[in-house]
Amino acid sequence: MIRLLCTGCLLSMFAASPSLADEAQWIWSEKEPTPGQRVVLAQEFESGDCRVARLSVVADYCNVSVKLNGEDVATIEDFAPPWHGDVKSLLVEGKNEITIEAEAAHGPSAVAVSLRMQAEDGAQRSIVSDASWSAAKASGEVAWVRWSDPSRDAAIDPFDDYTQWKQALGTSDGADPSKFLVPPGYEIELVRSAQEDEGSWISLEFDPQGRLLVGREDRGILRMTIPPAGDEQKTVQVESINDTLEEVRGLLWAYDSLFVSANTSQALYRLRDTSRDDQFDKIDRLYQAEGGSGHGRNDITLGPDGRIYAIFGDSVDLPKKASDRTSPGAEHRRGQRTKEGHVVRLDPDGANPTLFAAGLRNPFGIAFHPEHDIAFTYDADAEYDMGSSWYRPTRIVQLTDGGDYGWRGVTRSWPPYFPDRADAAPPLLDIGKGSPTSVQFGAKSNFPPRYRDALFVLDWAYGRILAVHMTPRGSGFAARAETFAKGRPFNVTDLDFGPDGAMYVVTGGRKTLSAVYRLRYVGDDERPGDVALPTEHQRAVAAFASESRELRQSVESLHAPQRSADKAVHAAWPLLGRRDPWLRYAARTAIEHQPVDAWQARALSESQPLAAATAMVALVRCGDDSAKREVLDRLCELPLSAFSSTEQLLAIQAAQLGLDEIDTLKQPTRDRLRQRLEPLYPANSDVLNQRLSWLLARLDSPLLVPKTLELLRTTNEQAQRLHYLFVLRDREQGWTPALRRTYFEYLTQMRHFRGGEGMPTFVERIEQDALAALEPSQRPPFEQLLDSSRDPVEQTPLEERPLVNKWKADQLLPELAASDHRPDFDRGAAMFTAAQCARCHRVGTRGGVLGPDLTAIGRRFPRRDILLSILQPSRVVDDAYRRVQVVTTNGRVVAGQVIPSQDYRSPTLTIAPQPHELVEIPKSDIESYTVSPVSVMPEGLLDTLERQEILDLLAWLEAGGDRRHPNYRQ
Repeated sequence: MIRLLCTGCLLSMFAASPSLADEAQWIWSEKEPTPGQRVVLAQEFESGDCRVARLSVVADYCNVSVKLNGEDVATIEDFAPPWHGDVKSLLVEGKNEITIEAEAAHGPSAVAVSLRMQAEDGAQRSIVSDASWSAAKASGEVAWVRWSDPSRDAAIDPFDDYTQWKQALGTSDGADPSKFLVPPGYEIELVRSAQEDEGSWISLEFDPQGRLLVGREDRGILRMTIPPAGDEQKTVQVESINDTLEEVRGLLWAYDSLFVSANTSQALYRLRDTSRDDQFDKIDRLYQAEGGSGHGRNDITLGPDGRIYAIFGDSVDLPKKASDRTSPGAEHRRGQRTKEGHVVRLDPDGANPTLFAAGLRNPFGIAFHPEHDIAFTYDADAEYDMGSSWYRPTRIVQLTDGGDYGWRGVTRSWPPYFPDRADAAPPLLDIGKGSPTSVQFGAKSNFPPRYRDALFVLDWAYGRILAVHMTPRGSGFAARAETFAKGRPFNVTDLDFGPDGAMYVVTGGRKTLSAVYRLRYVGDDERPGDVALPTEHQRAVAAFASESRELRQSVESLHAPQRSADKAVHAAWPLLGRRDPWLRYAARTAIEHQPVDAWQARALSESQPLAAATAMVALVRCGDDSAKREVLDRLCELPLSAFSSTEQLLAIQAAQLGLDEIDTLKQPTRDRLRQRLEPLYPANSDVLNQRLSWLLARLDSPLLVPKTLELLRTTNEQAQRLHYLFVLRDREQGWTPALRRTYFEYLTQMRHFRGGEGMPTFVERIEQDALAALEPSQRPPFEQLLDSSRDPVEQTPLEERPLVNKWKADQLLPELAASDHRPDFDRGAAMFTAAQCARCHRVGTRGGVLGPDLTAIGRRFPRRDILLSILQPSRVVDDAYRRVQVVTTNGRVVAGQVIPSQDYRSPTLTIAPQPHELVEIPKSDIESYTVSPVSVMPEGLLDTLERQEILDLLAWLEAGGDRRHPNYRQ
């Protein structure tokens, strides 16, 4: 049975838009946007004492720089996701000003802004973009799909149970659907459970008579005649129509035939009824797919071109006898054996097999957009890499002609492999943790328009159906996801829409009990007058998107050697400088299909930054060693410091590929390249810092160690910390004894890192490599330090201190402005322990891990806010650190802070009622939970400290425990 969520969770689960006090408008200047046009949009506003200030900015077809009171806040490139950030520290009492400096790109340029503020008394206020902004013209409200924060969409929380599917083992009936969560206005019912001899079910499809065809996990296909909803007098009639095909993962009815993707049978088949007796008497094997069967032969669909599209996981071999739309620069085209999921296109009779796209991990489903002739899938993650910078989450992928999405079947490789490379086709939307199965658009449903236009995707592990909402953006889409339905156990394997417009979902897999559910809309559908007419901006975006898709499809037609290579290059080249990532990728792939000598000189002489960086990637992928050396020489000449983040990532990728494939590179070229890259590091982008640190390590930069250790000191994100520790593990240059000691102290923190099955191995290998880089005589003290970090943490007894004062904010705030206070570093560090902060929080290498890492708190918040957060812990509480109360199925009640598991697949939930007191609860036993607005951090922590000791603690926290901070300069 699924847990009962608190009211707040239910409301947020089906929220249609962010909670803006007023809806923001798209704005631009009065002039029609043209590429390169620059505009300045500004708004002044009054602000008082503020507790929370969250700024959101979204840009369409423009590059944007955001300033608040003259301070740089964010730089947002065209086609980047919405930007969300905390800007409270930049607000002042009285007059404030937001300034947007924007440069138009190709398309209907516009920008939208929302600043949501909460005062100390709880009152909320929003400043949004509209026609009142200086030099602004408004062109309509911003759709919620564009506003949503992708990091919060459809996220898995610690209460979600990865092992919920196991509850379907050994049962005799499907789960009770009355306990499932569905949106208001929808009903879900159990249609039929599998009988003992019917196996587990993994695919479904409706035939022309409206009967449900169900593929079995063991072998064969069932056919079900399902009575209409509400007809309780009739039962579901079931018959077997095939008992030979093994593990039927995909079913498709087309051309008076049933096409079947049978995984264990290792082929795609066509079944026909030639005798007209309603049975399939003819079975033809259309396509033999060699390879393994784990991530195997999955779903099939009919394309708008009338051909069959079959999708495969990375256990299946790439086809050897097929035309290939992917780039000749891909590894498999150059003789390397790779493991990568892919899509094969065939004629209905199996002729003309074509490798349409590759570079996927284990995509199970495939579906075409009903209006735009674009295919989509939901690709799997590499659970083993969870928690690392090379982990790639489950994601929605827009499958384009010749697309290569970067995966190479490299789990457990060392050094690790980064699938998300700048030369890979862009994903559409990251989802996060999950176990993808089928996908299907809601066009055939009788659902309201919001869901008829959505792509429904299934998450088998967590028992949920997600609705992915899309809006056109260039030649692709912008997308956001929400949880549509959820159950336990609800190990969903496939879905389709029946003739009645209802959604039919089948559960099964891994020999679990299967069932078919029907999900119907029974609410009041929107009347025509209730559907909002498109805004001015939406109309402009739709028209531009249509042009962009046609342009992309025209250049995709060049994804093969052309009779006139010069004409193909001439047609594709102008698109190398377009910000639209799908358009730019298609153009580069078209050029890579042509002989290198037809475009090498043009690539090396290109001066437009984005086109030049993209051309460098193409040439280093397809050229010979001489061309690769010329690319590296050219990169040494380009003004990389003036490049945008996208342009820099492409240039870094070109350099990385060149270094990977050239055995020997002359030292002068290495030095010039290093000197060109060093000023870029560190950057204002986590991804850029990952790629730059990796490349500078390859180039033996002496600046890498001190710069990366500074990033380690100020970065709270675990994946980033692990990445920097990995990059520095075997460096030989740039160390001092103090820096080496600092590095190994940071290594000791890795034992607290959370992740998938691979995390312990990552930690062990980084430690081993770091020790191996030392001379044997240098190792003993660091070995001892690492060994001690593996021992259980012993709680240091708290010092008994008398009550000094029940401190209030008004007693201490005036002291913060005192200029005569000279903070004592050692006393501030001692107060970190005396005030019990170290029991839960970490600064640098000292303290606990139950609460947020405070090392970089001084960079994010002024000392006043740090003080108020200690005095009033519940003033602003991060969702991850709220107190929860859990009720189990046997009535047990446990309250405390949820502690994330080391392994996200853990079937137990860990709660800390008190620091260092842990209680484990099986997730399957959780009946309900509620989230409290009260922080788990107690009040009164400063009451045993003298005034001077409090000031020393605040100065020490602001400095991040670093003696080099200006707080301690005399």
